[in-house]
Amino acid sequence: MESDELMKSQDRLKLASQKRRSREKEQRIQSILDAAQKVFSEKGYLKATMEEIAWEAEVTKPTVYLYFKTKDDLFYTLMLPLMEDMYQQLEELEKRLESGKIKDGTTLIRGLFKSFYHGYKLSPDTFRIIQLFQQQGLGREMDPEVMKALVEKGRLNFDIGRRVLKKGMELGMIRKVNVYEMADAIWGSFVGITQLEDIKDDEQKDHTLKERTLRLVEQLFAESLTTKTGA
Repeated sequence: MESDELMKSQDRLKLASQKRRSREKEQRIQSILDAAQKVFSEKGYLKATMEEIAWEAEVTKPTVYLYFKTKDDLFYTLMLPLMEDMYQQLEELEKRLESGKIKDGTTLIRGLFKSFYHGYKLSPDTFRIIQLFQQQGLGREMDPEVMKALVEKGRLNFDIGRRVLKKGMELGMIRKVNVYEMADAIWGSFVGITQLEDIKDDEQKDHTLKERTLRLVEQLFAESLTTKTGA
């Protein structure tokens, strides 16, 4: 009996040790990601170095490489949650549309902006980093395989956004126009507004200016695209 109790005690200690190591690993990874976000924001993608990220995370450079093989891998891991969150929001919007829970074009347009904004609010800094990365055309500086994975994630988001708009047209909620152009116009408006208001330090004002302007743009799009039957 004593031997059984000893074995159980040892198993519990082993399990506790494994959980502690797993927790410490997750904390190190998160500290590296937080540091990377700060360094990418301040230095930009090209000028940021793994050494600076390690310094900011208060770990050694080999520790960073233990979890991320390259700066590209680290960048991809940092961008992934935002891109996946946006996809999940758009997917939920699509399900609501197909199930009949969305009754009009105005609600549909607002749903699109809300999906984008949810991703932005998840991490404004990450959103700004990826937009700056795209605008500066830095994809050619990145490992082709990593860049391909990023492009694929972005393509999935655009595809589902276009499907939502196309379905809205088929249901008579919004006018039939070029769905590619419409999707680009809506997304471009969202990106432009968030960038403009961020320049004004709107984040320090709890995003008040941004949210007001986005509501106005939602209304303008809804008024111009919504059909009479889908109003």
